[in-house]
Amino acid sequence: MIGYLSVDVINGRHVGGVLITDSSGIPQEFKYTQPITPTKLQEIIYGKSLERYLNIEIIAKTLISKIENKPSIILTDKMELVDAGENVFLVSKTTAQDKESNKPEEGEYIVEGLGALYRVVGNSQLSEETLSELKELAEKISLLEPFQRLHRALEYVCSEQ
Repeated sequence: MIGYLSVDVINGRHVGGVLITDSSGIPQEFKYTQPITPTKLQEIIYGKSLERYLNIEIIAKTLISKIENKPSIILTDKMELVDAGENVFLVSKTTAQDKESNKPEEGEYIVEGLGALYRVVGNSQLSEETLSELKELAEKISLLEPFQRLHRALEYVCSEQ
């Protein structure tokens, strides 16, 4: 299973979600936080660190701890969320030129599938089994497509509050 983790700020409220899919991209689990509106006092005392604190410590780590179907990897579309857990990796599209000109560093992988190249970066190493699972998924769906579903679900959550 693969997890997709993201946070959004919608109408001044912070909300996050995690979508767990099987190897075909079919949802197996979805968790989200209630939208959080920081108070003026919190904005003052936390300053520029407020967003990072909310996104990582309050939202992302809480969501990861609540997952029942533990995925082998959690992909995110926000670089700061890589710090939320050991198996959290940023995924982004890359080009063949980037693949050829840059040798992947430790904790960095290039995954190819359906004519697209993805850069996967984290603070730890992927096992061969997890990397193989990621490559298999990339042959079936875009590794970025589940984020579209996740963001739409978070928008829906905020509209219902």
